[in-house]
Amino acid sequence: DSYAHVLVDEAQDLSPMQWRMMGRRGRLASWTIVGDLAQSSWPKPEETVAARSEALGSKAVHEFKLTKNYRNSAEIYEFAAKAAKHAIANPDLAEAVRRTGTEPRHEVVPDTALSVAVRNEVLGQLGRVEGSVALVATGASLERFTRELADLTSDVERFRVLDPMVTKGLEFDAVLLVNADEIINEAEAGWRTLYVVLTRATQELTTIGTSGAWLSQL
Repeated sequence: DSYAHVLVDEAQDLSPMQWRMMGRRGRLASWTIVGDLAQSSWPKPEETVAARSEALGSKAVHEFKLTKNYRNSAEIYEFAAKAAKHAIANPDLAEAVRRTGTEPRHEVVPDTALSVAVRNEVLGQLGRVEGSVALVATGASLERFTRELADLTSDVERFRVLDPMVTKGLEFDAVLLVNADEIINEAEAGWRTLYVVLTRATQELTTIGTSGAWLSQL
């Protein structure tokens, strides 16, 4: 089968095989492709770029860049942009259109104090914002806080504990990122996955962890 028009969203996450499949079905089609390489979950984004070019063949390409960011406050996005520069070379960064006066907060604590610090911050965020709050963690930290904060997750519209990859395409009024170093080290996409998480927050962003090594790299 072939199509007259092909629309691809989150294009940065398609694998080379998926691009080849799309290319076969869209040989005669016009295309609209939307994506951000800085958020790619594919281990080698350059492979997907090459596969995309192959899928498009000799079609004329017209590129448009989004220059305004309406999701994040400027304070959050300016911090997230530092991670984007680790994610890929020369990322396309938009300009956030609003400032809230609330800077991202970062806290480094010993593991013995982590549970209390995380619970206190979750309760604080729930008190400060009217909408949704997400705690984002991976690996052992995800399992730990899914268990320890189970009493707060009865209303999933207000509070959720999520794996980084599950947050793609979502947004929350406040985000608490726990042990960011684990995300960088464990996720295949490393800094790109971290960039995704940082840009989920619309009003408040807090990071808490037992190591601040990742912060020293920004």
